[in-house]
Amino acid sequence: MRHIALCLIVPVAIGAVLCHAQITPVVANQRIARDVFDPKGNLLRHSETLGRYLRNSSGTTLTQEYSLLDNSPRIRLGELEDYSRHKIYQLNYDKHEAVELADLPDGPHPEYLANTKNALGEEAISGLRCLIHPIFMVVDGEKRLIGKKYDSAEYSLSIKEDAMIDPPGGPRTHRVVELYDIQFVEPDPKEFELERFSFTGKGAAVCTKPSPSAWKEPLK
Repeated sequence: MRHIALCLIVPVAIGAVLCHAQITPVVANQRIARDVFDPKGNLLRHSETLGRYLRNSSGTTLTQEYSLLDNSPRIRLGELEDYSRHKIYQLNYDKHEAVELADLPDGPHPEYLANTKNALGEEAISGLRCLIHPIFMVVDGEKRLIGKKYDSAEYSLSIKEDAMIDPPGGPRTHRVVELYDIQFVEPDPKEFELERFSFTGKGAAVCTKPSPSAWKEPLK
């Protein structure tokens, strides 16, 4: 079986410093666009998923996904990185269920690890100055550049990811994740409460954001 992973190359020491920095709260909308191609490069399907991205000043983050119900948007799914419980949960808003996906480290780590050495350049995204970092896919120990990540050093925030994912056996997928209508304000604390959810035990393993100690070449 082939081993496949997506990774960014970021020095460990810098991440450890930023771990103790003040984390800027965020409320933003999120768009995920996917184009799936056949082996000849023909577009098979296009899809877009809309949602929200929330981060409080303690570093806990919540990504919510909208779906249409009777032609009106409704939040149905979410993923919560909860640093008060040191857990990552998948949230089902229809069933009011929280499924534990993985453990979190003792403290929050900003999504962006300040790294200019490996940056490919700079670009303004949503009015914010961003460093451009490479995204790699590792297959059987071989590292392949597949896209770019646009990170705000000022706000320790990933603004946009653009990658062409082409795993062995397919399908080849162009995936763009972007935040927009970004506000640097504290989210409603009620959004992070789990009292209305029942805990259903551990779910399937997922690929989560690693702690700084995991950012090592060549694999993540």
